[in-house]
Amino acid sequence: MDIIFNPKKIKVIAGLGNPGNDHKDTYHNIGRMFLYHMMEDREAKDLSTYKKFAYTKKGKIIFMRPETFMNTSGAGLKEGLSYFKLKPEQFLIVHDDTDIPLGSFKLSFGRGPAGHKGVESVIRSFKTKNFWRVRVGIRTDYDKKKRKKAMDLVLAKIGKKEEKTLINVFKEIEALFT
Repeated sequence: MDIIFNPKKIKVIAGLGNPGNDHKDTYHNIGRMFLYHMMEDREAKDLSTYKKFAYTKKGKIIFMRPETFMNTSGAGLKEGLSYFKLKPEQFLIVHDDTDIPLGSFKLSFGRGPAGHKGVESVIRSFKTKNFWRVRVGIRTDYDKKKRKKAMDLVLAKIGKKEEKTLINVFKEIEALFT
């Protein structure tokens, strides 16, 4: 049975990333970048911090980010899940994906982490993989012989050209909610 995405059932949009200025403009912070894009377009307020997560609410959507590092993202999102008394399937988690080309994204439900440590942490914390994910592509080197390791790619700074491409992807993802 295929699960069909229904944006009206999404209560939380969570952006994965790392806190602090050292990681601000890196590919690993794509989830946070998308979150801020959505908040800006909806004129959402600044985030309020509650222990291991930060959030703001605009209309029926809660914008949330873990206040933990990527590899322990699950702790913050689980706290948010409990705080708002929600189910994992009401979450849409946005994160980087080194297997998808820059300029693309994939929407998925119930998939394994595929090596993504942040998603792995969320699955462990939620005790299920039944939540929505938007996997934003960041792969720019398609030559298999010169392909960067995932860790080197996710920590690389985003250039101006790539940032414009990502903004266009963010607009496509945002269109899922209109």
